[in-house]
Amino acid sequence: MIYRSQSDFYDFSCIADRCPMNCCSGWQIVIDKKSLDKYRSWNGEFEDRLRSGIDYEESCFRQTDGRCSMLSDSRLCDLQTSLGEDFLCDTCRQYPRHTEEFPDLREYSLSLSCPEAVRMLFASDSHLTFRESEDEKTDDYDDYEDFDFFLFDRLCYARERMLDLSSGSLPLQEKMDLIASYAFRLQGLFDNGDISDMDQLSCTAALPPRNGRRSGFAFSYGYMCESLGLLYRLEILEPSWSDTLRATTEYWRAHKASSAEWQQAMYPDRAVSFICEKMLESLLFTYFCGSIYDGQIYARAMIAVMTVRWIMMISAASSLTPEETVYLFSREVEHSDLNLNALISWFEEELD
Repeated sequence: MIYRSQSDFYDFSCIADRCPMNCCSGWQIVIDKKSLDKYRSWNGEFEDRLRSGIDYEESCFRQTDGRCSMLSDSRLCDLQTSLGEDFLCDTCRQYPRHTEEFPDLREYSLSLSCPEAVRMLFASDSHLTFRESEDEKTDDYDDYEDFDFFLFDRLCYARERMLDLSSGSLPLQEKMDLIASYAFRLQGLFDNGDISDMDQLSCTAALPPRNGRRSGFAFSYGYMCESLGLLYRLEILEPSWSDTLRATTEYWRAHKASSAEWQQAMYPDRAVSFICEKMLESLLFTYFCGSIYDGQIYARAMIAVMTVRWIMMISAASSLTPEETVYLFSREVEHSDLNLNALISWFEEELD
């Protein structure tokens, strides 16, 4: 088994009650079967709390005013305090650590919905790098009966080229247009069954916009303002997020593509561009190769590209700091399957 991770993955440590957010509120926490069985059969200290605080039919912790039933007034987990870390369910024990599973390969990253993970990303003085280790463990390939190893190799190679583009010397928006154009072409080859040609595809030629058709691979003020409407249609997890989106939309209606505000926000200085590049790399590493399972090569690349662009727009238009914008945006999108699927569908429409 190969284990590949962001270089800072094992450096992460939860800052608990010092965190400006709380991962125990704002979303439903699903409990894995093993933990659920442990909670159901537990007799002893904390037994009554486990019985009243868990919805065993839905396999999740109950919530009160959007807060997990296990969350104390001091913003700590009563379950962990009373019974220890070993009693945490998989979701609570692993977050914000994210795992992508492939045959004989595990890839580990940190979710940008966590403020401390975002702080670490912003503080790093280098582009995203990776660590690898290996042991003698192997997967049961019967669990991956339909896995296309040839396609997966092509996707991993494509991701390497995207990461190289991101860390290169081109201007930020040009990099993202090239990545989006490259993914669009890759999708076309995949859809036509020409997987063997993927390695020969150029990643340094941007596609021009298509007349009368939405073209996410060609950056423009009009496309970005239209795409804000998509964010409005997503499931809202935190009520204040609606206010943030409204303020962003109003701001960019008042500041057109020719404005100094647009130029400063979307064509930033080197320091801000560097942070955006690191975000892009993190998102590409985390999500792009998952297209082996759903075939959404273009959509997954566009989620990475557009997340960075949306964050740039929101950060410039609101009172949020750049770090706050990143983790609040990620909380709204990453932790909702409905939202991720809506984004995939929107980008998929561009292929028609």
